[in-house]
Amino acid sequence: MRRMFGFLMLAAIASGVALPVSAQGMERMMVTSNQVEESARISAPAIYRQIPADFVMVAITYQSATRDAAERRKELETMFDRLKARASRTEGFSLAGGTLGRSMADIDTVLFTDVYGSDYSGTGRFTLTLSIDTKPEESFEALMKRAQQFVTSIEAQGRAEAYLGDTQYIGARDVAKHRADLIADIAREVSGLQTAFGPNGSKVTLTGLESRIITQPSGPLELEIFIPYTLMLEAGG
Repeated sequence: MRRMFGFLMLAAIASGVALPVSAQGMERMMVTSNQVEESARISAPAIYRQIPADFVMVAITYQSATRDAAERRKELETMFDRLKARASRTEGFSLAGGTLGRSMADIDTVLFTDVYGSDYSGTGRFTLTLSIDTKPEESFEALMKRAQQFVTSIEAQGRAEAYLGDTQYIGARDVAKHRADLIADIAREVSGLQTAFGPNGSKVTLTGLESRIITQPSGPLELEIFIPYTLMLEAGG
């Protein structure tokens, strides 16, 4: 099995920690589930932003129950190649290896043998992550319909069939830009407080600005982003 050099934990991508050189093209991306329970949401501070998602990620699985093991494997390897070829020439669609929501691997480092498996019932399958770029004013339902059309447009081999997973993740690119915007927003808030309370010698203290950006869904294709800072205002006498 060939080592997957592009393998990254999504948590590391979102937190902005140092990444190996081979991962530099991915370090400006953040990804989060679009199905977070309300009880698990984090209360945002006064300053936050809502941004549109740039893409949606969903697991795509191909399976076959062809009785002959060699033929079953051949069918799925053919679909693996067809899926990669179709994604490479379809604008707005891309593939990755790894586990949705936990890790990613550059598709060019993923071999069929890395992802293929067969269970006790004689069903073989492989799973990859499909990423679909969003379009302006497009609904989540319309995007997922496009994803399904993409899948059904690929000619099936033998008894191979495909399905999309029930869980989706949404993401945004260019995290560094959003961090700069958030810092600028917080600075304006502090300046406004100093102007409003400054004449009496008030003091504004900020902590937590070094923290990573928190991202959580605020809609099917919308992200709420913020730095979990704390602001303390000491009014003058």
